[in-house]
Amino acid sequence: MAKDKNKTVSSKHKDKCIPPVCFCETGEVLVNGNFEIPGVAPFDPFAGWEVHARTLDIELVRDTQNVFESSVAASVRTGEPLVPTSILILRQYVDVTPGCLYQLQFAERLVSFTGDDTVLPLLVASVIYMDRSLNEYDLLSIPILKSEEDPEFNVHQHVAEIAVPCEVPAIIVQFSFYITNAPGTVWNLDAVSLQAVSATSACCCI
Repeated sequence: MAKDKNKTVSSKHKDKCIPPVCFCETGEVLVNGNFEIPGVAPFDPFAGWEVHARTLDIELVRDTQNVFESSVAASVRTGEPLVPTSILILRQYVDVTPGCLYQLQFAERLVSFTGDDTVLPLLVASVIYMDRSLNEYDLLSIPILKSEEDPEFNVHQHVAEIAVPCEVPAIIVQFSFYITNAPGTVWNLDAVSLQAVSATSACCCI
């Protein structure tokens, strides 16, 4: 039983007294994590996702052959290098509850790799928030280096080290690919999921 000098509140009714804004989401908060829904813009082939940056020698396409689940995966593919390192940054802006802690899960597979071991291809999976001046800060950053092709998809699951700061209503889920001097490289991404792992916001005095 929780008590104060004026009333007694049963613990089973406590949740009814908490403002709805203090509850973290249940279930998926990301759009099109399986990449099934096509986009409409030429350089944004997946609904909900945008190509934030890329060099001209790398592309993002829909792959229906090498998938982790459902029928489509996002596939990053390099052509003949025009710059020392081919770069593609894929991101999605996600509305969240300030003060909640989130878990990122995704599957990735290096389907084809034509380079050598002098500079390994790098994928960085990130959860980012922006302050009022639009400066970006990592809540979570997962670097993945590869030296050879993968026989199957690898599943990654990570919880952010800190909760979303108070007064930050949205975060960014981002995947950054860096591939040096390796034309014909194919790196697939699938089954992206973002979910709250805390029940209530740390920004509320409960």
